[in-house]
Amino acid sequence: MKRLLLFLSIFSAVFFLSPKSSAAPNPVIANIGIQFGFFYSSLAPHGEWIEVESGTRVWRPFHITHQWRPYLDGRWVWTDDYGWYWMSNEPFGWITYHYGRWYDDDYYGWVWMPDDVWGPAWVEWRYDNDYIGWAPLPPYARFNMTFGIRFTHHWVAPPHYWNIVRYNRFGSVIRYRDTAPEEYARRLMHTGRTGPQYGIDHERLINRGVDRAIIEHRGNIQFPRTEVREIRGQSGERMTRSNDNQRIEIYRPTRDEMQRSTERIEARRGDRNLSIDMNKVTQSRRETGLQKDIQQTERSHARTPQVQERQSQRDRQEMRRELIQRHERIQKPSPPVNRGIRQQQTERRRETSQSPHNSKSDSERQSTRSGEGRRSR
Repeated sequence: MKRLLLFLSIFSAVFFLSPKSSAAPNPVIANIGIQFGFFYSSLAPHGEWIEVESGTRVWRPFHITHQWRPYLDGRWVWTDDYGWYWMSNEPFGWITYHYGRWYDDDYYGWVWMPDDVWGPAWVEWRYDNDYIGWAPLPPYARFNMTFGIRFTHHWVAPPHYWNIVRYNRFGSVIRYRDTAPEEYARRLMHTGRTGPQYGIDHERLINRGVDRAIIEHRGNIQFPRTEVREIRGQSGERMTRSNDNQRIEIYRPTRDEMQRSTERIEARRGDRNLSIDMNKVTQSRRETGLQKDIQQTERSHARTPQVQERQSQRDRQEMRRELIQRHERIQKPSPPVNRGIRQQQTERRRETSQSPHNSKSDSERQSTRSGEGRRSR
C-alpha cells in the first residue's frame, strides 16, 4: 500500500509540475484568402510557406544541407533566344530559378520570395582567367523592361552565395564537389571581372552572362545551340533531343493562371521578421512583382459587391468622358494665332520705347530736332 501511495504521489508531481512547453506546440497557421494558387500548389510538396511579415510570404525548401545554395544542382545551357539558361535537377527549380529572388536569412536560412517575371536565370556573374562564378540575385534586384536590373539597396553578394567552377566544368552537370572553396569566391570578388547582366531584345529578357566564346576557348568545350519552346498543359521543364538538335520545353503560366486558386493558402506564421530591409525590397506587382497585387487582392476581398459595382460604373463613365474629349480635340484643333500688321507694329513700338537707348520722351526728341535745325541755318 505504501508503495502504491508513493508511486501515485510521484506521478502526480511529475504530471502537474512539468512545464507546458514540453509538448511540441502546434504551428500557427495563417489562412491567407488570396489568389496565389499556382506557386503555392506547385511548391508546397517541396517546402513550406512562411508569413514573415504582414503581406510578405516566402518559401523555404525541405531537406537541404548547410552546403546547399541556389543554382548549384544543375547545368548551364546556351540558348539563342535567352542566352544562358539554368537547367535545374531539383523538382522545384523550374519555378524558383526562373521567377523570384533568393535570400539567405540569419534565422530562416535560404528563402525564396515570389515574383511574376520569368527569366532564363536570375544571377550575377564574375570571372577571371581560371574560374567563372555566379550568385543568385537578392530581392533588392529589380527588373524593368526599360532599364534592366537595378538595385534598390547597396548589395555585395557574400562569398557563400557564389558557385565557382573551372571553365571546363561549366557546361557539365554541376554538383557541390565541383565548386571551389569560399576563399576562391573572395578572390574572385576582388580581382575578377563582372560579366554583363541582362539585355532585352524584342521584349525578350536575355541572360548575357560571360561571353560564350571566352568560356569555350578557356574551357576547351563547345556549347550546342539549344532552342527554348513553350508548351501548354504540362508544368515543369525538360530537355529533349532529336538527331543533333536539343530543345528545352518549358511551361510558363499566364498571369491569370498564377493568380487562380482552388483552395485557401495556408502559410505558417514566422517567429520573426526577415533580416532584410523590406522597405528597400520592390513590392510592385504592376512592374515586377506579386507583393502589391497580393495586398490589392486582399483589400478587394473586403469590399462588398455593391461597392465594387459602383466603382466599376464610375470607372466606365470616366473612361467614356476621356474618350469623347480626346475625339473632340482631334476633330476640332485649335486655330492658329493670326497676328495683323497693325498689332505687330504696335508691339514693335512698345519694344522700342522700352529700350534703354530710346528712353527719351517725345518732347525731348522734338526739341533736339528743332535745335539741330537752327544750327544748320
